Amino acid sequence: MIKHIAIPYDFSGFSDVAFEKAIEIGEKFDSKITLLTIIGNDVDTSGMSFSRAQEAHDEAENKAKDEMNKIKKSVQGMDISVEIIHNSSTVDGILLFVDKNDVDLIVMGSHGRSGFKKLVLGSVASAIITRAKCPVLTVKSSKPKRND
Repeated sequence: MIKHIAIPYDFSGFSDVAFEKAIEIGEKFDSKITLLTIIGNDVDTSGMSFSRAQEAHDEAENKAKDEMNKIKKSVQGMDISVEIIHNSSTVDGILLFVDKNDVDLIVMGSHGRSGFKKLVLGSVASAIITRAKCPVLTVKSSKPKRND
C-alpha cells in the first residue's frame, strides 16, 4: 500500500511530469502527496548583509510557496501538502524529509543525463535512488512542458 508519496519539485518540466505521474498513482491508492522543494545554495547571498541574506531566502521561500500552491490547486480534492525545506544539500534535504515523514514512494523527474554530463553535473535522482530507504520512481520526458 502506498500511503504517502513525496515529489521533489524543482519547477522544471521534468518535475511537472513527475507530479502528473504521482497524481495518477496517488488516485489509485488514495495516497497523501507531498510536493517538496529545497531552498539552499541556489539563493546567491554573496556580498549581502545577514539581514538582507535572510530576506533573500524568505523571498525565495515565498515565491516557491506561491508556485507550489498554484500547482496544488490544479488538482482538486486530493490530500496534497506543500513543504519548503531549507538545506544546503538538495539530496540530504529530500532524504531527511522522506525519513522523518514515513514516505512510501518518491516520484521525481530526471533529466536523463549520462556519461560525461552526469559526471560533471552530478545527479540528484541518482543519489536519491542510491540512498533512499523507500522505492523511487524516476520519470523522464522527451518533451518537458517548461523551458528546461
